Amino acid sequence: MTRWNNETLKNTLRLDVPFSVVSHTLCVDSRLLQQGDIFIALSGKQDGHEFVRQALDKGAACAIVDRTPKNTNDLDKLIYVNNTQQALNDLGLYGRSRATNLKAIAVTGSVGKTTTKEMLRSTLHHFGPTIYSKASYNNHLGVPLSLALLQHDSEFGVFEVGMNHKGEILPLSKMVEPDIAIITTIAPSHIGNMGSLEDIVDEKCSIFAGLNQNGKALLHGDHPLFERMKNNAQDYGVKNIFTAGRRAGLDARLLHYQPMQQGKRALITAEIFGKIVAYPLQFAGEHYAFDSLYVLLTAEILGLDLGLVMQQLAKVQPVTGRGQMLNLQLPNGQTIFVFDDAYNANPASMTAGLKSFCSMHHEGRKIAVIGQMGELGERSDLYHIETGNFINSLPIDCVHVIGTNAKCLFETINKEKRGLWFETVDELKERFIHTLEGRESIFLKGSLSQRLPELVMHLKNQLKAVA
Repeated sequence: MTRWNNETLKNTLRLDVPFSVVSHTLCVDSRLLQQGDIFIALSGKQDGHEFVRQALDKGAACAIVDRTPKNTNDLDKLIYVNNTQQALNDLGLYGRSRATNLKAIAVTGSVGKTTTKEMLRSTLHHFGPTIYSKASYNNHLGVPLSLALLQHDSEFGVFEVGMNHKGEILPLSKMVEPDIAIITTIAPSHIGNMGSLEDIVDEKCSIFAGLNQNGKALLHGDHPLFERMKNNAQDYGVKNIFTAGRRAGLDARLLHYQPMQQGKRALITAEIFGKIVAYPLQFAGEHYAFDSLYVLLTAEILGLDLGLVMQQLAKVQPVTGRGQMLNLQLPNGQTIFVFDDAYNANPASMTAGLKSFCSMHHEGRKIAVIGQMGELGERSDLYHIETGNFINSLPIDCVHVIGTNAKCLFETINKEKRGLWFETVDELKERFIHTLEGRESIFLKGSLSQRLPELVMHLKNQLKAVA
């Protein structure tokens, strides 16, 4: 079904389009544009107006602009608006408004929001048409782009909502108008921008501002600041609050977690509203078991078949960079195991990832490649040193470290574990494979700015994948 044509654009942007438009998708990055997309020229670190010609040459149906771009001959394919960001917002809001029967779920948190979103969308897809945030489309660009994908018949929508600074979540939540809002957990991510963990809690809880009148809030019941989260929810008028965690009395409880071993799935035993259930997961780490509790809670709230939900959960694969496991073959014929948790990091997710890695059985040397963690403010050294001390307590044989701010972590590592320190991943990438002999198990994690996914991709490109 066509999402965008002259009529829908007129209704949304409140203007007449003087040429025929038939399109399915919006795009704000000319590198990702597919033929037939509508390109929106946004102003930011890079001005999208500079890429209008490239977008039209690649087959964009048209471009939405707020001024005439340079070096563009196809002026008859331009739609002029006052502000392109507002146009994107309006297109997202229009998409949300036409999905009249949608059950919308908004997910935020410092750790686990993308995995929870992926578990939800993979599961809900089997119960009805489902739209979801692609990749980590969780900001002022990603949320309206995701909402713009909605159709009249969309039954479920799963939207990731993130932030780096105060005041970013509330307007996104009001765009989504969720029926269910989930806060997976809260950790000192972006604390350098926010100031304190309490400030992060308050910002994350602003997701409740957009909840529908009878909306439900799902919270981590074991969190030290749970009462603050609960009070925040109530201050926003939320009457239906559900909880997940370990302690007695919570609505969803993790009773037992059997760690994943190479080639075998983890096994979860949980209690959901008093019912004991057991199911496997293809994720290594107890923190992923907690993510799955939010899926089961959501299913129960929506009245879905819990047995079928667990069947679907058992099939969900980790997202690249978030606990994905790879077996690769070295040129000498020996294999290595790669635990790819490289997408991003904060102190809590770093600890959780390392614990998951070390809970698995490893035959050969265990190697960790750790990138510095960003946006930690004046406590950055302390968090990195604490992480180094934690690594010293783990059965890891060698630790390589990337990043200037992580030099103190490297110096904290016991000498017998200490590997190499580099300012950038490029320096390690050139020699890393040559340090491997075979049978090693490798864990990778760091803030996105440290580009550790490039090292993972280098390994994939240079080495053969094996079962």
